[in-house]
Amino acid sequence: MPAYPSHIALPVLAIGDVHGMADDLARALAEAEAHDAFPILLGDLVDKGPDSVAVLRIVVPRLAAGTLALVRGNHDERLLKSLTRPDGKKTKVLLDLLAAPDGAALAALTARMLAAAPYWISLPGYLLVHGAFHPEMLTFGSGGAGPGVPGKLRALALYGETDGTFTTEGFPVRTYRWVDHIPEGLTVVAGHDTRQMHEPLVVENASGGRAVFLDTGAAKGGRLSTWAIRA
Repeated sequence: MPAYPSHIALPVLAIGDVHGMADDLARALAEAEAHDAFPILLGDLVDKGPDSVAVLRIVVPRLAAGTLALVRGNHDERLLKSLTRPDGKKTKVLLDLLAAPDGAALAALTARMLAAAPYWISLPGYLLVHGAFHPEMLTFGSGGAGPGVPGKLRALALYGETDGTFTTEGFPVRTYRWVDHIPEGLTVVAGHDTRQMHEPLVVENASGGRAVFLDTGAAKGGRLSTWAIRA
């Protein structure tokens, strides 16, 4: 397994999808500080919740300072595209961001930090990713952000695993075959998909690999959950 980024020291506190819930994020970061744990966000900082700009104000300067880390989620990727492509879709988050008094500077820093964020982070015995896992992720120390990384891995990291069909609401049908491919001794902590709202769902496969589904529905009727990773 590749070495994890040198500025990340165990213990770590993984934080699920925030989705604009700034107050919940502040409480999770206070939890990390109380336990002297390094916070890693599992992506989807924005959209759905009441104050995505406030979340960016909390997260982006800390990313720049190296005091927390982020793996990209699909909503972060969408914001990055809207910030960096002149013909990109003008999402509500982008419009709110540009209308803020500090919007121009925050938008520029947000674009730089999201562009630099990895698609997954490997730690001893753990892999943190927004969407879904593939064993080939273990061979790329860049966390998917470097050259030569197959696009399929980045797509899995951002959007999860699907079967090519759609629900009646028009959303892709998500599948979880990837859980069966987690090797023995590895725990994959993922966001993206709300499997249950009262607590994270933990699934162990036949080989002894484990998945933790950390998205418990913040801004979707649930709450923001965390997962402690210790040496």
